[in-house]
Amino acid sequence: MLMKKVLVAGLLLSSASVYAQSCPVDVQNEIHIDGEQVSVYQEGQPKMLIDENNQVYINGKKVDLDAMQQRAVAAYSHGVKEYLPKMADIANDGVGIAGDILNEVSSSFDSKASFAKVEALIGEYGQKAHDKFYQNGEFVMPADMFQTVDTDWKQEFDQAMKHVSVESMSGLFAALSQEMKDGEINFTELQKKFSEMKARIEEKVRARSGEVSEKANELCDSIQGLAQEEKELHRTIPELKNYQMFEI
Repeated sequence: MLMKKVLVAGLLLSSASVYAQSCPVDVQNEIHIDGEQVSVYQEGQPKMLIDENNQVYINGKKVDLDAMQQRAVAAYSHGVKEYLPKMADIANDGVGIAGDILNEVSSSFDSKASFAKVEALIGEYGQKAHDKFYQNGEFVMPADMFQTVDTDWKQEFDQAMKHVSVESMSGLFAALSQEMKDGEINFTELQKKFSEMKARIEEKVRARSGEVSEKANELCDSIQGLAQEEKELHRTIPELKNYQMFEI
Protein backbone atom coordinates (compact mmCIF):
# COMPACT_ATOMS: atom_id res chain seq x y z
CA MET A 1 0.00 0.00 0.00
CA LEU A 2 1.27 3.48 -0.86
CA MET A 3 0.83 4.85 2.65
CA LYS A 4 2.84 2.04 4.20
CA LYS A 5 5.73 2.78 1.84
CA VAL A 6 5.56 6.47 2.70
CA LEU A 7 5.65 5.82 6.44
CA VAL A 8 8.38 3.19 6.40
CA ALA A 9 10.59 5.13 3.98
CA GLY A 10 10.14 8.33 5.91
CA LEU A 11 10.85 6.79 9.29
CA LEU A 12 13.91 4.87 8.11
CA LEU A 13 15.23 7.96 6.35
CA SER A 14 14.92 9.79 9.63
CA SER A 15 17.16 7.18 11.26
CA ALA A 16 19.64 7.34 8.38
CA SER A 17 19.96 11.08 8.91
CA VAL A 18 21.39 10.38 12.37
CA TYR A 19 23.68 7.48 11.54
CA ALA A 20 24.81 8.08 7.96
CA GLN A 21 27.71 10.27 9.04
CA SER A 22 30.75 8.28 10.16
CA CYS A 23 33.35 10.15 12.18
CA PRO A 24 36.99 9.01 11.85
CA VAL A 25 37.69 9.29 15.58
CA ASP A 26 38.16 6.44 18.05
CA VAL A 27 36.98 6.99 21.61
CA GLN A 28 39.73 5.26 23.55
CA ASN A 29 38.18 5.28 27.02
CA GLU A 30 34.76 5.90 28.53
CA ILE A 31 34.26 9.60 29.23
CA HIS A 32 31.96 10.99 31.94
CA ILE A 33 30.81 14.60 32.29
CA ASP A 34 29.21 15.45 35.62
CA GLY A 35 28.44 19.15 35.80
CA GLU A 36 31.80 20.88 35.43
CA GLN A 37 33.84 17.72 36.01
CA VAL A 38 35.29 15.46 33.32
CA SER A 39 36.45 11.91 34.09
CA VAL A 40 38.12 9.13 32.11
CA TYR A 41 37.04 5.63 33.13
CA GLN A 42 38.94 2.39 32.61
CA GLU A 43 37.48 -1.00 33.53
CA GLY A 44 34.45 0.71 35.03
CA GLN A 45 36.44 2.92 37.41
CA PRO A 46 37.33 6.65 37.26
CA LYS A 47 41.07 6.93 36.67
CA MET A 48 41.58 10.55 35.64
CA LEU A 49 39.53 13.54 36.78
CA ILE A 50 39.51 17.19 35.72
CA ASP A 51 37.51 19.00 38.39
CA GLU A 52 35.47 22.20 38.25
CA ASN A 53 38.62 24.24 38.98
CA ASN A 54 40.54 22.48 36.18
CA GLN A 55 42.71 20.63 38.66
CA VAL A 56 43.83 17.20 37.46
CA TYR A 57 43.71 14.03 39.56
CA ILE A 58 45.10 10.64 38.53
CA ASN A 59 43.92 7.70 40.64
CA GLY A 60 42.82 10.21 43.27
CA LYS A 61 46.18 11.99 43.47
CA LYS A 62 46.46 15.63 42.42
CA VAL A 63 48.87 16.45 39.60
CA ASP A 64 50.85 19.64 40.18
CA LEU A 65 50.45 21.99 37.22
CA ASP A 66 52.14 25.24 36.30
CA ALA A 67 50.21 28.20 34.88
CA MET A 68 50.68 27.16 31.24
CA GLN A 69 49.55 23.59 31.93
CA GLN A 70 46.55 24.89 33.87
CA ARG A 71 45.44 27.01 30.91
CA ALA A 72 45.82 24.06 28.54
CA VAL A 73 43.68 21.85 30.80
CA ALA A 74 41.02 24.56 31.13
CA ALA A 75 40.73 25.01 27.35
CA TYR A 76 40.58 21.29 26.68
CA SER A 77 38.07 20.56 29.44
CA HIS A 78 35.83 23.36 28.16
CA GLY A 79 35.81 21.83 24.66
CA VAL A 80 34.98 18.36 25.96
CA LYS A 81 32.06 19.70 28.02
CA GLU A 82 30.79 21.81 25.14
CA TYR A 83 30.92 19.31 22.29
CA LEU A 84 30.39 15.77 23.57
CA PRO A 85 26.84 16.28 24.95
CA LYS A 86 25.80 17.38 21.46
CA MET A 87 25.85 13.69 20.51
CA ALA A 88 22.69 13.25 22.57
CA ASP A 89 21.12 16.27 20.86
CA ILE A 90 21.70 14.75 17.42
CA ALA A 91 20.17 11.43 18.46
CA ASN A 92 17.16 13.34 19.80
CA ASP A 93 16.86 15.20 16.49
CA GLY A 94 16.54 11.87 14.68
CA VAL A 95 13.66 10.84 16.92
CA GLY A 96 12.18 14.29 16.38
CA ILE A 97 11.99 13.67 12.64
CA ALA A 98 9.89 10.57 13.31
CA GLY A 99 7.63 12.74 15.44
CA ASP A 100 7.29 15.24 12.60
CA ILE A 101 6.20 12.48 10.24
CA LEU A 102 3.60 11.29 12.73
CA ASN A 103 2.26 14.83 13.17
CA GLU A 104 1.97 15.23 9.41
CA VAL A 105 -0.02 12.01 9.08
CA SER A 106 -2.27 12.56 12.09
CA SER A 107 -3.06 16.16 11.14
CA SER A 108 -3.91 15.09 7.59
CA PHE A 109 -6.66 12.89 9.00
CA ASP A 110 -7.57 15.22 11.87
CA SER A 111 -7.36 12.27 14.24
CA LYS A 112 -4.75 12.72 16.97
CA ALA A 113 -6.48 10.09 19.11
CA SER A 114 -5.92 7.37 16.50
CA PHE A 115 -2.16 7.93 16.72
CA ALA A 116 -1.84 8.31 20.51
CA LYS A 117 -0.16 4.90 20.84
CA VAL A 118 2.39 5.78 18.16
CA GLU A 119 3.11 9.11 19.81
CA ALA A 120 3.76 7.31 23.10
CA LEU A 121 6.01 4.81 21.31
CA ILE A 122 8.11 7.57 19.74
CA GLY A 123 8.38 9.21 23.15
CA GLU A 124 9.56 5.90 24.59
CA TYR A 125 12.27 5.52 21.97
CA GLY A 126 13.28 9.13 22.47
CA GLN A 127 13.82 8.39 26.16
CA LYS A 128 15.88 5.31 25.26
CA ALA A 129 18.07 7.45 23.00
CA HIS A 130 18.55 9.92 25.86
CA ASP A 131 19.36 7.13 28.31
CA LYS A 132 22.15 5.86 26.06
CA PHE A 133 24.07 9.03 26.90
CA TYR A 134 22.87 9.92 30.38
CA GLN A 135 23.38 7.64 33.38
CA ASN A 136 22.58 8.74 36.93
CA GLY A 137 22.60 12.37 35.88
CA GLU A 138 25.98 12.16 34.13
CA PHE A 139 26.70 12.38 30.42
CA VAL A 140 28.56 9.24 29.35
CA MET A 141 30.43 8.77 26.07
CA PRO A 142 31.12 5.03 25.70
CA ALA A 143 34.48 3.76 24.50
CA ASP A 144 34.46 2.89 20.77
CA MET A 145 31.43 5.16 20.38
CA PHE A 146 31.79 5.80 16.65
CA GLN A 147 32.30 2.13 15.82
CA THR A 148 29.18 0.91 17.62
CA VAL A 149 26.99 3.78 16.40
CA ASP A 150 27.33 2.53 12.82
CA THR A 151 26.42 -1.05 13.74
CA ASP A 152 24.59 -1.85 16.98
CA TRP A 153 22.93 1.53 17.49
CA LYS A 154 21.84 1.93 13.89
CA GLN A 155 20.35 -1.57 13.81
CA GLU A 156 18.51 -0.95 17.07
CA PHE A 157 17.13 2.39 15.86
CA ASP A 158 16.04 0.95 12.51
CA GLN A 159 14.12 -1.81 14.31
CA ALA A 160 12.51 0.78 16.56
CA MET A 161 11.39 2.86 13.60
CA LYS A 162 9.93 -0.23 11.89
CA HIS A 163 7.95 -0.88 15.06
CA VAL A 164 6.73 2.71 14.99
CA SER A 165 5.72 2.37 11.34
CA VAL A 166 3.61 -0.71 12.11
CA GLU A 167 1.80 1.13 14.89
CA SER A 168 1.42 4.12 12.57
CA MET A 169 -0.36 1.94 10.03
CA SER A 170 -2.75 0.76 12.73
CA GLY A 171 -3.53 4.35 13.64
CA LEU A 172 -3.88 5.30 10.00
CA PHE A 173 -6.42 2.56 9.31
CA ALA A 174 -8.41 3.61 12.38
CA ALA A 175 -8.49 7.23 11.22
CA LEU A 176 -9.30 6.23 7.63
CA SER A 177 -12.10 3.91 8.72
CA GLN A 178 -13.68 6.70 10.72
CA GLU A 179 -13.57 9.12 7.79
CA MET A 180 -15.08 6.57 5.41
CA LYS A 181 -17.71 5.66 8.00
CA ASP A 182 -18.65 9.32 8.30
CA GLY A 183 -18.79 9.60 4.51
CA GLU A 184 -16.14 12.32 4.51
CA ILE A 185 -13.91 10.83 1.80
CA ASN A 186 -14.05 8.71 -1.36
CA PHE A 187 -11.33 6.68 -3.08
CA THR A 188 -10.29 9.45 -5.48
CA GLU A 189 -9.99 11.94 -2.66
CA LEU A 190 -8.06 9.38 -0.65
CA GLN A 191 -5.49 8.93 -3.42
CA LYS A 192 -5.08 12.69 -3.70
CA LYS A 193 -4.67 13.04 0.06
CA PHE A 194 -2.01 10.31 0.14
CA SER A 195 -0.13 11.89 -2.76
CA GLU A 196 -0.11 15.33 -1.17
CA MET A 197 0.88 13.92 2.20
CA LYS A 198 3.72 11.91 0.63
CA ALA A 199 5.13 15.07 -0.95
CA ARG A 200 4.93 17.01 2.33
CA ILE A 201 6.57 14.21 4.30
CA GLU A 202 9.40 13.81 1.79
CA GLU A 203 10.08 17.55 1.81
CA LYS A 204 10.03 17.73 5.59
CA VAL A 205 12.33 14.72 5.98
CA ARG A 206 14.78 16.11 3.39
CA ALA A 207 14.94 19.43 5.18
CA ARG A 208 15.29 18.02 8.69
CA SER A 209 17.71 15.29 7.60
CA GLY A 210 19.90 17.92 5.98
CA GLU A 211 19.94 19.91 9.21
CA VAL A 212 20.85 16.86 11.29
CA SER A 213 23.58 15.78 8.86
CA GLU A 214 25.08 19.27 8.97
CA LYS A 215 25.08 19.20 12.77
CA ALA A 216 26.71 15.75 12.73
CA ASN A 217 29.45 16.92 10.37
CA GLU A 218 30.13 20.03 12.45
CA LEU A 219 30.28 17.95 15.63
CA CYS A 220 32.67 15.46 14.04
CA ASP A 221 34.95 18.34 13.00
CA SER A 222 34.86 19.68 16.55
CA ILE A 223 35.72 16.28 18.05
CA GLN A 224 38.59 15.85 15.59
CA GLY A 225 39.80 19.24 16.79
CA LEU A 226 39.61 18.00 20.37
CA ALA A 227 41.69 14.96 19.41
CA GLN A 228 44.41 17.23 18.02
CA GLU A 229 44.19 19.45 21.09
CA GLU A 230 44.54 16.38 23.30
CA LYS A 231 47.82 15.47 21.59
CA GLU A 232 49.18 18.90 22.48
CA LEU A 233 47.89 18.50 26.03
CA HIS A 234 49.76 15.21 26.38
CA ARG A 235 52.97 16.87 25.23
CA THR A 236 52.41 19.53 27.86
CA ILE A 237 51.34 17.09 30.60
CA PRO A 238 52.86 13.65 29.84
CA GLU A 239 51.14 12.09 32.88
CA LEU A 240 47.85 12.17 30.94
CA LYS A 241 49.02 9.93 28.08
CA ASN A 242 47.71 6.76 29.72
CA TYR A 243 44.21 8.26 29.95
CA GLN A 244 43.62 9.19 26.34
CA MET A 245 40.12 10.16 25.25
CA PHE A 246 40.41 10.30 21.45
CA GLU A 247 42.47 8.88 18.60
CA ILE A 248 42.27 9.91 14.94
